Amino acid sequence: MNKISLISKSLKIHETLFTLPFAYFGTLFASNGSFELKNIILVTIALVLVRSFGMGINRYIDLEIDKLNVRTKSRPLASGSISKNTILFVILICAALFIVLCYFINKFAFYCSPLVLVIMWIYPYTKRFTFLCSFVLGFILSIAPVGGWVVVKSSVNLDIYLFSLAIMLWASSFDMIYHTQDYNFQKKYNLQSFGSKFGIKNTFIFAVFLDLLSMVVFVCFGYSSELKIIYFIGCLIGLLIHLIKYTRNWPKSDKINLRPEFFRWNTMFSLIISSFAIISII
Repeated sequence: MNKISLISKSLKIHETLFTLPFAYFGTLFASNGSFELKNIILVTIALVLVRSFGMGINRYIDLEIDKLNVRTKSRPLASGSISKNTILFVILICAALFIVLCYFINKFAFYCSPLVLVIMWIYPYTKRFTFLCSFVLGFILSIAPVGGWVVVKSSVNLDIYLFSLAIMLWASSFDMIYHTQDYNFQKKYNLQSFGSKFGIKNTFIFAVFLDLLSMVVFVCFGYSSELKIIYFIGCLIGLLIHLIKYTRNWPKSDKINLRPEFFRWNTMFSLIISSFAIISII
């Protein structure tokens, strides 16, 4: 039980809640608001498996980096509380189960499943050669609503891509700021991020631009999909959340001023946008 707890802590399985609502919306949007328990269960299991794979592969590939970083060296794998073989076993099991599950969902999901895994495998390496690595993570998170749609329709359409684009912009912004915590470490070990390339303050400025652009795309999606007014109220609340999180966490010069609450604000944004979108479609 202790090992299971450590694995769960290492993979941060609870953070699946960060993206699950977006996947649920994709499912409901594809079925015109019709709630089918089978689809919700399939989406939940698939997302838990694929996210666990992604987090596991990230921990596995970045092990030596995590050991050197003060912020990450206490993680279960980096500290030696669990072994590399244990994480590798979990990674392989999650990958195999995800592909098998997609096979039983539909052909389109099955054909796409290896591609999703490959993109997740590539992400940890991107911070070694490009400051655009956050956009790769943003793209990975943006797959959630598309996955929900695919479970129902076995295809994709333009509207759900528009919603995914908004998520990608917002998630990329969030990840850029997340990496500013390791600014000095990245500069020392020549790791790439938007922050290490352009500085912390410029990263925050660009993140604001991405968040505002994502809100524009969220609104455009609402209009193109003829969602109810409740969705646009959710967008307004989301904009207010952005205003609060930046006001309370804005850096002074190139010194990070990131409070722990910053991450809670982003979780709240995710839940607000997805929940109001779900309510509007139902």
